Amino acid sequence: MIRRFLRERWHWLPWIVIVLYYVTVAIAHRLGPFVIAYKDMAHQSGPGIVAAHSCFDGQRVPESERVALEATVYLYVALPNGQNDISGSGIILRNSRTPQGHDRILTIRHVTQHALREHGKIYVFDQFGHKLGDAKQTPATILSESRLAQEPDSGVPGVQGDNAVLLDIQPNTPAYDQISGVEVAPRLYRGIMYAWFTDPAALMPGISGAALLNEHNQVIGIAEGAGDSHPHHYTFATEVTAHNILKVFETQETGANTIQSRTFRHGSIAAFMPVAGPGVQDILHLQPTFAPPENRFNVHVFGYPEGLCIAYHGQIQISNPTRTEKMISAMHALTGL
Repeated sequence: MIRRFLRERWHWLPWIVIVLYYVTVAIAHRLGPFVIAYKDMAHQSGPGIVAAHSCFDGQRVPESERVALEATVYLYVALPNGQNDISGSGIILRNSRTPQGHDRILTIRHVTQHALREHGKIYVFDQFGHKLGDAKQTPATILSESRLAQEPDSGVPGVQGDNAVLLDIQPNTPAYDQISGVEVAPRLYRGIMYAWFTDPAALMPGISGAALLNEHNQVIGIAEGAGDSHPHHYTFATEVTAHNILKVFETQETGANTIQSRTFRHGSIAAFMPVAGPGVQDILHLQPTFAPPENRFNVHVFGYPEGLCIAYHGQIQISNPTRTEKMISAMHALTGL
């Protein structure tokens, strides 16, 4: 009977698979989230694995990418009342010096806007948990609330003007000026880019402001957040184990355990804004060629999602994912393959 059905109604099979998938997701969404993969990023060994007593120890970062890893910083936004503190990521840009002679940090607006609105302070840390100094948004990149309301939507629906910004830092250690930093790519794409990361998992809160880097360690975009809101993002998950940057900071003298596990959404598509926020290109004296890159190419991102130190590797595309691509992503989230 089954063979006969398949011979006569084989064209129904894709639709049956799709219906079964969405029924499964609907049920799992009410009962989940379900962890369908486990990745230990703190205990790997072999060629290309970081072993520098940093919070990225145990993760795969080829030597060619280490200069970008060194330039990646953790941003902690502390509010006066001690509540609702947030964190983000950023990257030091080579030859972007302030009048005081310190290279600037590139990040995303919603991280700094939180500090501006709540009169908070932005503290900058390196991958070893060392506090490098305090930072403030570069004045020329600050937008008023009325101007911000007039800005177009960004990669995350409903968020306006969430583009690249710069930070001016007041270092409290000479170590900051010894970091060489990275450059912005000479060829940039004008629009929003989307990436699907599975190595080790999807991007999560805390990665905001991290640099999207090409194979030459050049910045081509800035991480903003999840670019869509499909329910499977909250149904299936990957449990990731890695070093926690704040624990690295707190336990420098005690030597206590800094490894933690966090649940990461599985298969989420991330949005990246172009390096083109108001004032950014003028300050950096950039004259990039705004040409679309290849439709798909390999990229890497270093940052601090959920407070963990994570080295991501994945692929980027220059357009919003099609329905077919979203279906492939959805099936990946369901199966883990």
